[in-house]
Amino acid sequence: MEQREGLFTAEEKEEALAELAGTVKTYTDEMIERWNTEIDTYLVYAGLFSAIVTAFNVQSYLVLQQQPDPMLAAMQQISLQLSSLAIHPPFVNSTHPAFGASDAARAGTAPGSAPDTATVSINALWFTSLVLSLSSASISIMVKQWLNEFKSGLPSDKAASANGESRKVETLESARLRQYRLNNLEKWRVDLVVLAVPVLLQLALAFFLAGLLVLVWTLHPAVAAVTTSFVSLLAIFTLGTMLLPAVKQSCAYLSPQ
Repeated sequence: MEQREGLFTAEEKEEALAELAGTVKTYTDEMIERWNTEIDTYLVYAGLFSAIVTAFNVQSYLVLQQQPDPMLAAMQQISLQLSSLAIHPPFVNSTHPAFGASDAARAGTAPGSAPDTATVSINALWFTSLVLSLSSASISIMVKQWLNEFKSGLPSDKAASANGESRKVETLESARLRQYRLNNLEKWRVDLVVLAVPVLLQLALAFFLAGLLVLVWTLHPAVAAVTTSFVSLLAIFTLGTMLLPAVKQSCAYLSPQ
């Protein structure tokens, strides 16, 4: 035991500990910086995408409301008038009033026909897309807060120590604190939470495009065919880049999906 303790001098031990602390610091700083950059990109995309989906939802949800049919209300009014005819020669009278402005107002508040299946499907897909996009933005904000908390309280690189001994203590404390927080990040699988953000955004895009396809197929078949072809190309490309890394280990198409 005494021989082992004599293998390294105090200065060599200090250098080894300082190198270890620098390794831990470099690893954690690079990881936190990479996650912060990714989250910033996701937040920008989620904000723009949510604004686009909201613009579509503002127009589509109005169709969900049951629209009254003024023509049907007028026909009902005429039917009531005909059924209330009273014949008193030489007069023919109706005890039911004619269709006027008040009846038109009542027709505007009367329940109309229910929306068709295509309208319900479009709104369901687009609102789901909006919820997923906003959820990804909310999770991204929380992850940003976690990463900022991870860096808080750590000694600054610019802090200068009075002598070598205090420098050594500061380095050891910094390394221990960083390693402790790094262990907690791994324990609570923060990396999976970060990876879930782009998955939510991809799902939001998929739901939005699905609703868009349902919409264009109800409008014009030629426009629908062109739109479907491009959406299909995007789907094939996305699925291909997700599956190729599982087949070819050298494939560079690595993504969280």
